Amino acid sequence: MKKPLSVDELVELARLGGIAVQGLLNKKSKTYKDLGKELEESDELAVANFLAANPKTMIRPLLAGNNELIIGFKAGMKIN
Repeated sequence: MKKPLSVDELVELARLGGIAVQGLLNKKSKTYKDLGKELEESDELAVANFLAANPKTMIRPLLAGNNELIIGFKAGMKIN
């Protein structure tokens, strides 16, 4: 990611997807396992700040458009 998302952008993405900011975390990432465990019970702003500082901990792929957010992928899923 050339320019990590800001805290405000992360909060807005979560709102777009109708999820908590914690839903953007990739809990399988090494960075999360090393640094983010304490985020389990943190507030939205703390998680957004962590994601802004550690963008590799965000779940991917993440597609936003047409007032919709698609997070992750499923086997066999095709995007046209």
